[in-house]
Amino acid sequence: MILAMDVIANNTVKADINLNILRQMEKDLDMDEKISILFLIADDYANAFTDIFNLFQKAKTEDSYMIIDYVRQYPNNWEDKVLESLCVLNNQEVIRKLKLSFENLDLQYAPNFTFYSKSINIVAKCLYRLCESLNESEQKLLLSYVKSDIPNYKSLLDDVDYLELHMLYWMQIKYMTISKDQNHNMEKLLKHLEKFKDLKIISLNLEKFENRLHVDIHGKTGANDKNYVHSNFPTEPSLAENNKEKIQIINNGLCVIINQKSFGREYETRLGTDADCINLSKTFKAFGFQVKIYKNLKRKEMIETIKNIPKDYGNKYDCLLLCILSHGYKGGVISSDEKEVSLEEIEGAVCCMELKDVIKIVVVQACQGKTRGSINNCLTTDGLSDSVLQLKDVRQFTKFLLFISTIQGFVSIRHMEQGSWFIQEFCDVFKTYGNQLSFLECARKIIKSMREKSAIKDGTQIAQLPEIRNYRLDSDFQLMTATASVL
Repeated sequence: MILAMDVIANNTVKADINLNILRQMEKDLDMDEKISILFLIADDYANAFTDIFNLFQKAKTEDSYMIIDYVRQYPNNWEDKVLESLCVLNNQEVIRKLKLSFENLDLQYAPNFTFYSKSINIVAKCLYRLCESLNESEQKLLLSYVKSDIPNYKSLLDDVDYLELHMLYWMQIKYMTISKDQNHNMEKLLKHLEKFKDLKIISLNLEKFENRLHVDIHGKTGANDKNYVHSNFPTEPSLAENNKEKIQIINNGLCVIINQKSFGREYETRLGTDADCINLSKTFKAFGFQVKIYKNLKRKEMIETIKNIPKDYGNKYDCLLLCILSHGYKGGVISSDEKEVSLEEIEGAVCCMELKDVIKIVVVQACQGKTRGSINNCLTTDGLSDSVLQLKDVRQFTKFLLFISTIQGFVSIRHMEQGSWFIQEFCDVFKTYGNQLSFLECARKIIKSMREKSAIKDGTQIAQLPEIRNYRLDSDFQLMTATASVL
């Protein structure tokens, strides 16, 4: 088995943190940061309130170490939990004092990615984001809403301003629940969050967890890391659940493939990418798509090629499928001249007024970070200035979907002869089901199949999970087998 991953050298961070170091760290933390860290690393949310509130009360009257006292009581994997919490809090000052790279920790723990968490409870992370998103008056307003539902609200919390402590109390009395076995219930809280117009995204994320749309995947994060990555994802993120609208039939389409195989000095040749390119070409020619292939484009050439699609090929087609096969980094891909091209910039180039009525699907095969399984001689990877989008007319950004081979912060696996896991599965599913199922139903099958796919090499388990982002389709659609038209 010859596997590769589309990213450069791994920078998985290992930190030797003991209680003495934690004591020094805690001296640099404010009370609100200590509460937030304890909230994030809590071991049993149904019973955490009493322990953490007692530590809070003790710290008000004497010189104590709240986090140290807590991890002594609950020592399981506390080092990883504290490090990940510092990343979520974006406390770069403390991380620098540990002589660690914040950038590397950010890649390892992916704290800004909504549906990933290595050690802490993913729903707790989302609730922390909620706390941070509310200003003081909004927090008080939310508390008033919740207190109206709870008779005999605990009086000891009357003068407590830390919303996380209140949330722990809500969990203790089962007003809402989050748990290790993923039995989450936040229906009552979500009812009140609907009243805050700026919390729509957080509310939607919490609703997905509350509806139990999640799975577990496992993979390792470094050559010496014995801990498995733990991730929770909505089963079908943003895939228009229960969409009963009429499905549009695609009668003609355009498939543009940008195949980046050869680079300069820093990035390796992407062996196996030609197999992906051929596979995509054959698959979509069978559905009557015109197929155009571009190879080894420099940064300027890549952007111009995408922007010129309506000029070069018009817009008299139902669907544009833009496939980019390259090395990548967190948030973008690499051009053949080894320059970064952000996903945002690609989206801005393809979402133009000329194509506003065309379904636009961007499929990206590239790494989106450096977190990965252990790599030996048989395994390698795909990867190592975003432009500001000027939104002239929001209509040009409709009918758009971005399908990426891996989630943010993670590598993407490529067989150096057969092609990448994602593109192989993408083509296999559409060849088998493309004229029977809608696009989004096929996407579900791809994600489900990729969850179950793994490779074990010398005791190392490697896994990958695709991600759908920027979902703005107004209806689902279906491909139909037809005589191909080739450019």
